[in-house]
Amino acid sequence: MLDNLFCTSSVEEKLFLRDLLHEGIKSGAVKPLTKTVFNKDEVETAFRYMAAGKHIGKVIIKICDEKELFEKKPILADPRYYCDSNKTYLILGGLGGFGLELADWLIIRGAKNVVLTSRTGIKNGYQRMKVDRWKSYGVNVLIITGADASNRKDCEFILNSAEKQGPVDAIFNLAVVLKDCICKNQTPESFEESFRAKARATKMLDKLSRSLCLKLQHFVVFSSVSCGRGNAGQTNYGMANSVMERICERRVADGLPGLAIQWGAIGEVGLIADWQDNNKELVIGGTLQQKISSCLEKLEHFLLQDCAVVSSMVVAEKRVGAYGAANIVETVANIMGVKDLKTVAQQTSLAELGMDSMMAVEIKQTLERDYDVLLTAQDIRNLNFAKLMEMRDKDLEREKANNKNNEEAVEIAGIHLFIRFISDNNDLSTDTCVELETRMDPRRIKVFLLPDVKGCAQIFNPLASKIRSTAAVLQYGITQMGPMSISEYADHLLPVRICVKNKMAYLFNFFLTKVFIELKNV
Repeated sequence: MLDNLFCTSSVEEKLFLRDLLHEGIKSGAVKPLTKTVFNKDEVETAFRYMAAGKHIGKVIIKICDEKELFEKKPILADPRYYCDSNKTYLILGGLGGFGLELADWLIIRGAKNVVLTSRTGIKNGYQRMKVDRWKSYGVNVLIITGADASNRKDCEFILNSAEKQGPVDAIFNLAVVLKDCICKNQTPESFEESFRAKARATKMLDKLSRSLCLKLQHFVVFSSVSCGRGNAGQTNYGMANSVMERICERRVADGLPGLAIQWGAIGEVGLIADWQDNNKELVIGGTLQQKISSCLEKLEHFLLQDCAVVSSMVVAEKRVGAYGAANIVETVANIMGVKDLKTVAQQTSLAELGMDSMMAVEIKQTLERDYDVLLTAQDIRNLNFAKLMEMRDKDLEREKANNKNNEEAVEIAGIHLFIRFISDNNDLSTDTCVELETRMDPRRIKVFLLPDVKGCAQIFNPLASKIRSTAAVLQYGITQMGPMSISEYADHLLPVRICVKNKMAYLFNFFLTKVFIELKNV
């Protein structure tokens, strides 16, 4: 045989055989084996084709073309956006959730002059903390309050104020006013309010920046998926965004910077985060919430490309498991090549359905990896779709129970975590009425203290030693936290009040004045 010649022959004989082989291939006398070629992204299909045992010749996976081995390819790298410390960056709506994160991102990238506009100015501690932190970095932060960018005089004032800090390098319009309602109930006023912050402000910025901001490099407006895909009740908002996009397209056609970004729902900060309840996912306009870190990462790519209108969103799709399947039954069916479970007897074992050794190994590994199901080789052979359906149903019941327990655990854990934060004493009473250790004087009337709904009885311990009468705290109940109206809160405390026959004095804070009135009126 030929292989024996290669093992025993001399080098000259081997070279002679090699030359004969090359000549035979060129002349067609030597023909290659029959083959079936699959591309590198068809590995699963290739193995299933081979496992079927119906192929002739060799099954080959083509990794790449031969010529690609000798081609020189450039190294792919993402460019990075940096700010000029001598220039100014203007953000309309800069004190909103996204605006604060954008300003923070620009400062990290080197910005030293930042101008923020806002309708109301700083109104909470988080905004103040952010601004103070930026100033501690040596950043010049100018906050313009009450200026309407859709008004020519106000817009000129904003741009001139920014230019005084340094040449304006980038303008970001994040302002938004929502007046949502169905198209039938839309009015000229609702369109006007939505247009003012977006369309009219962008139009005025475009007009004035052409003459006032001669070194402008980026003109960015934040549009919405409501414009690109539509969203119920947001006809006016979508139209305002569409006007902004057309302005950016015209700027690019004129050789000026212009960029409109269609964002989907954004989580963690902004309007959607304010609407979100208990960290539940909201599907808005067919999109899920996109993390702010992902938004800023995409923003960097958008700022360094030339398209006028771009979009970034997380499309809401059906969640599936391995092999595109949503549960264990569909996963095994896909491995077996069963497209319709109705055509298969549920009590028939997988071995009887044509499962070979490769399929058995694949099913075993998939069940262990994705579903934590450990089965022996014999169990796999005896497995059928009826047993798989039982596993699926048990998994669903277990998942529902776990979700319910997790929600309850998170709620209780959150309550106790807050209580530990406000109190040094971990031994907290769950009673509605908690007696305090005071300097008791039976001649004095009994005192009842009402803490805030976020408080508990322990916060009055420092005061207890100074009270010269019997005293008790009517606390909300740390394990009964839930939504209550003032009347319901009073009814919750009412049984304690009925038990007290003598006169009472109440000590309460401003927030519980209405509760006191309800208790007195009952």
